[in-house]
Amino acid sequence: MSIACGVGVPVRGAATGGSSVRSLSRRKECHGARVPTGGLSRLGQRPRRRSAAVLTQAATKETFASFDDLIAGSSVPVLVDFYATWCGPCQLLSNQVLPQLAANVGPDKVKLVKINTEKYPNIASKYKISALPTILLFKGGQQVDRIEGLPEASQLTDRLKYFLGA
Repeated sequence: MSIACGVGVPVRGAATGGSSVRSLSRRKECHGARVPTGGLSRLGQRPRRRSAAVLTQAATKETFASFDDLIAGSSVPVLVDFYATWCGPCQLLSNQVLPQLAANVGPDKVKLVKINTEKYPNIASKYKISALPTILLFKGGQQVDRIEGLPEASQLTDRLKYFLGA
């Protein structure tokens, strides 16, 4: 199984005037979502690191016997973000969208979980994750919603509130 995030996608308007293949580090979008120009390097330099927002400050690392135990044992809905460290839109989701979601919905209404698809390919395969980022919502131990790509914070909040019944 391979997960792609714009790597090696043909792009028009190369320096030679024709089509060429560019890597994600030179592209300005992935999965239709715009990536801020300041977040990507131009001449092979590494992207600037930004400090993590509210979500990562309040995050705790927990260990469970299995992913299924985490989903089934939760008293609140579980929002699972499937990501990879090299995926630009995944980083935007983690640093901008999820902190806004946590602030709008509240920590007692939903549990946010992040799954690195490179460290846990068996979980990604089980849920047929083929695009990044992918967000799954579990309620009562069952998957009730799936979002592929980078949603806006307001769209994700509205969708989550719908499933929460708020």
